[in-house]
Amino acid sequence: MRLPGDWCSEASIWQLVESCGYSADLEAWHDLARNSRTGVLDLGCGIGRVAHDLARSGIPVTGIDLDAGIVADFNRLSPEPGTRALAGDAADPELPGGHFDRIIAPQQLLQILGGRQHREALITATASRLTAGGVAAFAFSEELPAESVEPVLMPDLREVETWIYSSRPVRLEAGPDSVTVHRLRQRVSPDGELVETRDRTTLARLTRDELADELIAAGLGPSGWIEVPATDLHVASVIAIAGPVG
Repeated sequence: MRLPGDWCSEASIWQLVESCGYSADLEAWHDLARNSRTGVLDLGCGIGRVAHDLARSGIPVTGIDLDAGIVADFNRLSPEPGTRALAGDAADPELPGGHFDRIIAPQQLLQILGGRQHREALITATASRLTAGGVAAFAFSEELPAESVEPVLMPDLREVETWIYSSRPVRLEAGPDSVTVHRLRQRVSPDGELVETRDRTTLARLTRDELADELIAAGLGPSGWIEVPATDLHVASVIAIAGPVG
């Protein structure tokens, strides 16, 4: 599939379209990262929505993402030489990268992993990488709809090197343990070719009490919650703050 410019992965472009316009949580991540001595580890970094914003403020960041193409685009777009991404599973405790005094998991990473078992593996691996006195922070949303709905929303739109990309949520499918977001994706090439695809992302339901129990089981003590308000296009979220116990 032909991609615009030097992009390595179409998944990167859709992240740019659907996520990179969101900024309501950036102030919180800056506050958490400000006094880091080791630099920040960004779990599920994507193309760098949070990591690159921190890097522009002089904070070194190492990112981890499963998708090698996305990692390549992260590194290509990186604003600072000291900021890099590694391809791998953030839940793998053997993944190289070192130890950090700030580890962050922005934008509902915990809820898209595929359930409690995968979430607990990520939290345990995070605890093993966190230095004494360090801080781990995990974003999630408690405000998932109880019933299925077909929302009427404006699409996310972005021009990428004369290509036009559009993405619109068309259905939120509610289940007892999760909500699946169905999106209609459209892209128009410079010569006018329209391609439509469908995408879906499933978010596991998660409460503060459940997450607190999982953090404690991994040796992390919950120390606070940061409220991130809703925007016109995004639901409210919560950032759980935790550190090593003992």
